[in-house]
Amino acid sequence: MNNFPSLPDHLVVWIFGIIFPFLSGLQSEKLNGQIIFNPETRKKLYLGNSLMLSLSGCSILGIWYFKQRPFESLGFKMPERFTPVLIITICIFIAAYTIDLLYSKKQLVNKPKEENSEWFEKSSFLPEQKNELKYYLILCLCAGIFEEIIYRGFMVTYFLPIQHQGFPFVALIAPAILFSLAHYYQGWQAVFKIMAFSALLGWIFILSKSIYLNMFIHFSVDLLSGLMIMKSKSKKA
Repeated sequence: MNNFPSLPDHLVVWIFGIIFPFLSGLQSEKLNGQIIFNPETRKKLYLGNSLMLSLSGCSILGIWYFKQRPFESLGFKMPERFTPVLIITICIFIAAYTIDLLYSKKQLVNKPKEENSEWFEKSSFLPEQKNELKYYLILCLCAGIFEEIIYRGFMVTYFLPIQHQGFPFVALIAPAILFSLAHYYQGWQAVFKIMAFSALLGWIFILSKSIYLNMFIHFSVDLLSGLMIMKSKSKKA
């Protein structure tokens, strides 16, 4: 692909890969325990984050448009073929995610809130009432679409030329690290878990050469997490 990467591409990596996530994580850590989560607070959080993700993802699309680059290079095309390696990777992702989700549900249901107050606090941004779902759904859509454009479509493509041959280790790990460090305020256990899932999504993107599959998986993961935790919280109450 011609004129890639250029100065705007390097700036995007610094702004959306390092500066914004760091400042966002710093602000979240600062406000941790000070925000009283309720339906109105969560609504503002969902819509605010959706707007930020939309602007970030659209800025990359804008660069591609003005640089006259093919959007196929960002993965806007159907998967070429479902190879055995791709299918196995998808199965590993689904299995790992299911195990983690069931563990979180068990932790929520079986332990009293007093014994697990830290986990309750970190999950308090997830919806608790049905009337919050429409706003959470908007966030899931924006995260599934625009985070995949930023961290898979753009960043995997950005780091891929660094390694001309062999396993694309840098293209998988670098975006995964940048994405996971934006969640450092949730604790290092969450950082490493998110890093692993992000690396798997990067590998799925490289194998399929399509971002649509990643968008669907990302959206489904976020939505199912919210629905399951909401259901568990309602039973807990």
